[in-house]
Amino acid sequence: MLIRIKGAISNCYLLPGEKPVLVDTGAPGDLRRILAALKSHGLEPRQLALILLTHGHSDHAGCAAELKRRSGAQVAIHAGDAALVRAGRNGVIAVQDTLGRILRPFVDEEFEAFEPDLVFQQGIALEPYGLRGRVVPTPGHTPGSASVVLASGEALIGDVLRGSLVWPNKARDHYFCNDPERNQRSIVKLAREGLLRCHPGTFGSFPGAELGRFLSTDGGEVFELSGEPV
Repeated sequence: MLIRIKGAISNCYLLPGEKPVLVDTGAPGDLRRILAALKSHGLEPRQLALILLTHGHSDHAGCAAELKRRSGAQVAIHAGDAALVRAGRNGVIAVQDTLGRILRPFVDEEFEAFEPDLVFQQGIALEPYGLRGRVVPTPGHTPGSASVVLASGEALIGDVLRGSLVWPNKARDHYFCNDPERNQRSIVKLAREGLLRCHPGTFGSFPGAELGRFLSTDGGEVFELSGEPV
């Protein structure tokens, strides 16, 4: 089971159980929302076993420092984004469309810097936390973006793609992406998992079948689901 916690800008997700895991920590002003969601499910911050960040942007790592203090839980992030949380800054935010250009001033904010406890390169197995699943690198949106792939067929994909504000169950390209080609290869990696449902960092979830719409380039190149590694 996973629980979506809606922040002002982005989603966080709680993976409850004997060793609860919090995936992402919202923007700097989202602490109350997260604490209220934990309380509504009978949890205190000190019960969290791990805080996992899908990447180092302020709308996903904004409350990590405070939640780390309150919970004592380790905070994990991919090495590619560790410098962002150590500085409390977003770094490059590469706009992909007109709406992204409008939104960037509202999302590009500083946040409390901190030292992550677990900096990974290849991924993390989640069995030690009582979860059947793993964390896999899915770079593109940022160099250190990562996704949580669960044995249930669900995945928490950060900002690899976003949901749609208007159309339920639809996936859209994110407003910002530092490396679109790497991001597209990360979509291929997720598509290979045969996912039933994807839970993005922005807006609502969508079926895993939606990933298939993003497997070709504007020039007509088709990314194969087997063959060369991504």
